[in-house]
Amino acid sequence: MIEIKNLLKLFVSGKDIVRAVDNVDLQVGEKEFFVLLGLSGSGKTTLLRCVAGLEKPDGGEIKIGGATVSDAARKLFLTPENRGIGMVFQSYAVWPHMSVFENVAFPLVNGPRRFSRDEIKKKVSRALELVQLDALADRPAPFLSGGQQQRVALARALAVEPKVLLMDEPLSNLDARLREEVRDEIKNLSRDFGIAVLYVTHDQVEAMALADRIAIMSKGKVLQCAAPRELYDHPSSREACEFLGTTNLIDGTLRDANKIETAIGTLACAANGTNNKDVTAAIRPEEMQISPSATGAENEFAAQVTSASFLGELTVCDLLVNGTKLKFKTTQSIALSKQAFVRLPKEKLKLFPR
Repeated sequence: MIEIKNLLKLFVSGKDIVRAVDNVDLQVGEKEFFVLLGLSGSGKTTLLRCVAGLEKPDGGEIKIGGATVSDAARKLFLTPENRGIGMVFQSYAVWPHMSVFENVAFPLVNGPRRFSRDEIKKKVSRALELVQLDALADRPAPFLSGGQQQRVALARALAVEPKVLLMDEPLSNLDARLREEVRDEIKNLSRDFGIAVLYVTHDQVEAMALADRIAIMSKGKVLQCAAPRELYDHPSSREACEFLGTTNLIDGTLRDANKIETAIGTLACAANGTNNKDVTAAIRPEEMQISPSATGAENEFAAQVTSASFLGELTVCDLLVNGTKLKFKTTQSIALSKQAFVRLPKEKLKLFPR
């Protein structure tokens, strides 16, 4: 549905040229919910704006629904209203002098296509029904809550019946509980509507909850692109591993294919393909095991529990192992003493060049 080839976007900053999007290749399938994930400055929003037609690329090609909408080599560039897209901005862009109905109808009334009053009413009513705001059609926009304004922005994007829906951090202005509620609505709507979604966020939990696939971006490039579970369990680099979820990183030296000398002691590891002697071993906090007494298991070390926080569904502990701080998470209700033994299963260790 969306094809991006060798996309390049440059910005001039003083004497420097910033490669905001650096020769990126991506494909978003039909009905796929695709998330661009990265920190501020990673290039994710610039990439989205290039797809939307709000930024003109310096190189590469973009296709939407098989039709070329941007080709730098051919100097082809379609304006946003001619790309068949719907877009939801971070700020919602809801006009305060209009009612809910008028806000949603705006792109239908002022867009390149002309619709009759009956057609506009039908399309707006359907969009408002989808976001459960049909009862508030006549309400002035200033009388809406933040969550309702977000729904108005979503309804407006859906009313034009777009080929694809582009969303730029649409939940960042909502409180935590409402963010989770609206997040679930967006995912259900995208499935019910049957369109491709390209979604930008810096929130890892949000990305994993929504995405069919995630592209992790850094410095204008895509570090890794895969399904959420694949990214979490099999990150291709230390940077990708660190970005997607909390992880413990332990620097060490590879003595042979199965042993690493580290500050916490010698770690046994599964066979790996790295040729680097200096490595970093990574393990997720929930992948470790803890016990009140030694079991004699491989990769087991004495640990001091410096803090334990009960967070409802999780207990999160800070451990000190031979002077190295590690995080431990468990869903079990356990009573921990200040002294414990922690085990790092070798099959859970991921190795990256240091």
